[in-house]
Order: sequence, then structure tokens, then C-alpha cells
Amino acid sequence: MTASMSHLLTHRHVLLLQGKMGGFFHRFSSFLQTQDIKVSKINFNAGDALFYHHPNTYEYTGTLAQFSSWLSAFIQEQGVDAIVCFGDCRPHHTQAARVGEQLGTSFFVFEEGYLRPDYITLQEHGINGYSRLNTADIKALKKANDQPLYTHNRFYRLSVAAIVYYAATWLYKSRYPHYSHYRGMTAWQEAIAWLKAPWRKLRGYLPDKRLQQRLTRQDSNNYFLISLQVHNDSQITHHSDYRDVVQFIDEAIASFAHHADAAQLLVFKHHPLDRGHRDYRELVASLAARYQVANRVFYGCDMHLPTLMKHSIGMVTINSTTGLQSVYHKKPTKVMGRAIYDTPKLTDQKPLDKFWQQPKGPDNEFYLRFREYLIEQTQLNGAFYGKSPWIYKYLSATKDTADSAFSESKMP
Repeated sequence: MTASMSHLLTHRHVLLLQGKMGGFFHRFSSFLQTQDIKVSKINFNAGDALFYHHPNTYEYTGTLAQFSSWLSAFIQEQGVDAIVCFGDCRPHHTQAARVGEQLGTSFFVFEEGYLRPDYITLQEHGINGYSRLNTADIKALKKANDQPLYTHNRFYRLSVAAIVYYAATWLYKSRYPHYSHYRGMTAWQEAIAWLKAPWRKLRGYLPDKRLQQRLTRQDSNNYFLISLQVHNDSQITHHSDYRDVVQFIDEAIASFAHHADAAQLLVFKHHPLDRGHRDYRELVASLAARYQVANRVFYGCDMHLPTLMKHSIGMVTINSTTGLQSVYHKKPTKVMGRAIYDTPKLTDQKPLDKFWQQPKGPDNEFYLRFREYLIEQTQLNGAFYGKSPWIYKYLSATKDTADSAFSESKMP
């Protein structure tokens, strides 16, 4: 069991805030209860409530401004000694982190895996820019068990969970009059975005595949890859200095135009989960024309990222975990935001203008130790929309057959 989970299991009363859309926090609560830990849960909207069916559940219907004082009183009255949430940058969660710090209550954060697939992250204090992991500890690292079981993670489970979650939130919004989505979108806006996504996928699928074939059939690597992130991802809004992904795209194309070799290309890979929300095709084309590199800059979404990495010169990203995949493939990697893996032996520390000219690759031996360090400290073999072996192991051993059946076989 990873160090963060081992520490969490030393606590006696865990408070769950918002988790991923779907049943993961219900299953996680079942697991904690098999460890003789009391679990309480706070719901902020009807979507939260729909997927969670354990007792000791509380509804928060107050304002965001009132939440800190309400939570502080709740923790002290209930004897809570640990808080767990998904994502440390949601407004209620940032307040919870501060309250926990003030009261000496441990604060744990679930996130998508730093290492993918088949891992999810559980980290104390916070992730990426909020991480308190010390890479100096890597020298004393023991060998990690880097043989995760396949988790059967499925995108359609996320899609179903999202539809049901947003529908419930909208239908019963009067019960939670002060709740607003942490990304500032209404249920209708999310619905429209999800409806746009299949059309955009269909429209761009063949052009994207042709572009991938063109880029990867060449004998020599002659392009840099840029991995874009979801436009309102907290990793951008909290862990970078960019106001918007558009600003990053502009900066990257301008720098490439002025400093990269004239024979080199630049390829933008759009994030598939942002497909329905944003389409940068026209923007990229316009900026490339402005900076007079229209024939050297390309954009696509439905391309196989690992294949693109293998054939690239190197990668630029704000702080996506795909940067770690690039390091895994021994490619020079430039991080423009704040990321847990942005260290001198893994990523190129030069300014972007110089990166194009002399990209520096990672120290692979250090990367292997760093990977083991992340696994030992923060990575759990599991999936939010698939199987989590560490949950299933304990639930299968209990007499709670209803939870056991629900835990892994029924999704979302």
C-alpha cells in the first residue's frame, strides 16, 4: 500500500468532501469502513448525494463564504481527524485545506494518476504546485512494486456518470441554492459541450489520422509536440501563470517561429476531454499565419499520443502528466507551469526560446528512481471508472455482499 494511503488508514474519523462524478467515493467509504474507520460525507449538490448511500451523510446548503466557519465547527464537533477530496483547487476544497491546516486535521487529495494507465493519485497536503514531496528522499528509496493490475477503466462509464450527475444537480438545484459548479459552468453548458464532442470527433477523425501517418512515417524526427490540457483545468488556473490556454498557444507559436530551426515542425495535440468545450484549429492556423510559420504548425486531437511522442524531437506542456510520459520515452520535455516532475534531471530547465535550439533529454536512471518514488508515496493501482484491486480485495473479504457487488462490477 502506498505511503499516503498507509498514513490515511491511521486516522479514525475521515470526512469525505466532493469526489469524482460516480460511485468511487461510495466504494472508497466501504473500504475505509472495513478498516474500522468512521466515515462521514458532505454533499454539495444532488449529484453528490445520488451516488453515495452510506450513513453519516450531511448536506451543505450554505454559501461559499460561510463554508470555512461551518466546516471548522463540524470538524471539532464530530472529532474528524482527516479530510479527503478529489481535486485540491475546487473552492470548497481550498477552504478545507486551510481549515485542516489551522486545526491540525490531515488533508488528502485524490487526483488522476501521475503515472498512467492503471494508477490514481492519493497525496497528502496537495498535488503538483501544492505538493510537499521532497525529491532528496529518492536517494534512500526502496524498490517499488511497479506491476499494476489492469483496471478496465472505460470512458463510457465517465460519460454515463457525468450525464446522470449533471441531470440530478439541475433537477434538484433548489435544494442547494448557493451551489455553483467549480468550473463556472451550468449543467446546460456542460450538456451542450458533450453534444458537440461526437460531431467534432467525427469531423476531425480522418484528417487527424492522416496527419499522424504523415508525421510518424518519416525516418527522421523533425517536429516538436505540444500536449494541450483542458482549458479550465485547475492545473492551469492554479498551477501556472497563464490566464488561458490561448495565451500559452500564442507564446509557444511565437517562440517557435523566432527560435526553432526552419526545417522543424510544431504539432499541437488537443485534449480529448476538452473537445466539446474548445476547438483551437482556427486559432492555431491564424497565429501560425501571423508569425509566418503556417506551413510548419499543425493541430489535431484524435492522434495516438505515445506514437507521436516516440517520433518527436521533444514535448512542451504547461504541466500535464503527459510530460511524464514524454520523459518515460526519453524525450526532452519543457514544462511551462508548475509540476511535481519539473526537476533538473527530468525536464529541460532552459527558457523556451533556447529549448527549440538545444533540447536536453532526461536522466533515465533518475527517472526510474523518481517513478518508483511516486509509486511508493502517492500512486494507487486503480481507476475511478474501472476496478481498484486494493478496494476489491478488502470488500470481497467482508460479509457486506451488497457493497462488494456494487464496488467494482457495477459502474459508474
